[in-house]
Amino acid sequence: MHNKKLQMNIFAGLMIAIGIVLSSILSISYPPNSTIIRFGIGYLPLIIISITLGPKMGLYSAIIQDILGYVVYIWIFGFPAGPFFPGFTFNAILFGVIPFVFYNIKVNNKKIFSYLNFGLLILFLGAAIWGLIKIDWIISLVESRLDEGMAFSSTVLYLILLIGLIGIVSTLIFVYIKRKEDDKAQRIIFTVMVLQIVVTLLLTPLWVSILYKIPFLPQLPLRIIKMPLEIFIYSILLIRLVDFFENKII
Repeated sequence: MHNKKLQMNIFAGLMIAIGIVLSSILSISYPPNSTIIRFGIGYLPLIIISITLGPKMGLYSAIIQDILGYVVYIWIFGFPAGPFFPGFTFNAILFGVIPFVFYNIKVNNKKIFSYLNFGLLILFLGAAIWGLIKIDWIISLVESRLDEGMAFSSTVLYLILLIGLIGIVSTLIFVYIKRKEDDKAQRIIFTVMVLQIVVTLLLTPLWVSILYKIPFLPQLPLRIIKMPLEIFIYSILLIRLVDFFENKII
């Protein structure tokens, strides 16, 4: 029992360290140093911790990763990425707790997550197509309303959307193929999409609005653009990693 607990703590510590590297060093902002489009999978280790070790460990890990990550960023670069804000800690906590709930919740119909995934993926597919059609309008809206002196390339945004579109279509095909099998993969995909909606589309722009006085609504089109790509990357990686670590840790 003692060795098992030690193993779990070591695993959580390793995941936290990986999460700090992913979020602090390997995340990409577009345009550079902006707060609107930021690509990264820094929360991925927290989801793994939540599912494999439980919500309590996920909660502690989320708080540690957020605070320690802030300190490490200053130590590496000599300046903070921005002011410390508890709202972003709350974002991390959601990633550390919610996945366990959705992954283990009891449902009568095993296909319910397949149905939910189909609905949400169709919604994201529609959003991506809308983004492709309205890209010039989105750029003009953002540049005029955000007033950060940022310049956006329609080519880059088209590329982001196209990759995300391919990812969403691929995920739809995967959901359809796996609809009659074990629903663990379906639960992971659903978890990723719900967290993306709540954190990326609602909470983060709210925190950015409070911190930097950037209007809430003009942030949303660009966040919608990046969401399909992040959903695809998170889902593909988590389905493989959770299956691997479940067999090793639990």
